[in-house]
Amino acid sequence: MTRLIIIATVLLSFVGGCKNEDAILGDQLFEKGKFEEAINAYDHYLELQPTHVKSIYNRGRAYEELGLYKQALDDFEQVLEIDKKNVSALLSIGNHHYRQERYDIAAYNFEKAIALNDTQTEGRYLWGKALHQLGKFRQALEQYNFAISLNKDYGDAYFHRGMLYVTMKNRRKACTDLRTAQTLEVDDANEALAKYCR
Repeated sequence: MTRLIIIATVLLSFVGGCKNEDAILGDQLFEKGKFEEAINAYDHYLELQPTHVKSIYNRGRAYEELGLYKQALDDFEQVLEIDKKNVSALLSIGNHHYRQERYDIAAYNFEKAIALNDTQTEGRYLWGKALHQLGKFRQALEQYNFAISLNKDYGDAYFHRGMLYVTMKNRRKACTDLRTAQTLEVDDANEALAKYCR
C-alpha cells in the first residue's frame, strides 16, 4: 500500500511538473514575441488547470498582441469571474473599450482598478485619457497629475496632459509638458511641439 502511495505521489508530481512547464513555456514564448505558440502552451496548461488566473490573463495578452481582441476580452473577463479584484484584468478590459472608443465603459473599468489600488500609476494615466476623451477635462487633469506625482518619468502622462492643456488653450503649460515628453522620448512629442509650440 505504501508503495502505491509513493508511485501515485511521484506520478502526480511529474504531471504537475509538466503542467507547470507549459505555463512557464507560454510565458517564455510570450516574452520572445511568439504569441501563437504561447497561446498553444497556455491552452495546454489550462486544460489541466482551468482556473489558473495568470495563464488566462497572459493568454489574453497574447491574443491582444495578435489583434484578436474579442478572444482577449473573453480571457480578461474570465479572469474577473475568478478574481473580481484583479487590477490587471480591469485595466486590460478598460483598454479594450478605449480602443473601441467606448470611453465611458473604459473610464468605468479604470476607475474600478484605481478603487482597488489607488497608487496604480498606469491606471491613473489611463483613467485620465478616458476622462479626457469624455470632455471631463478637470477630472482628466487630476488623474494625469496624480500619475505624474507617482512617477516623474511617465512620459505618456506628460504628453497627454500637454495635449489636454492644448485643448484648454493653456499654451505655456502645454509646451512645458510636451517638451518634458520629448525629453522622455515619447514618440508623438516632436510632432506636437512643431504644431503647437513654435
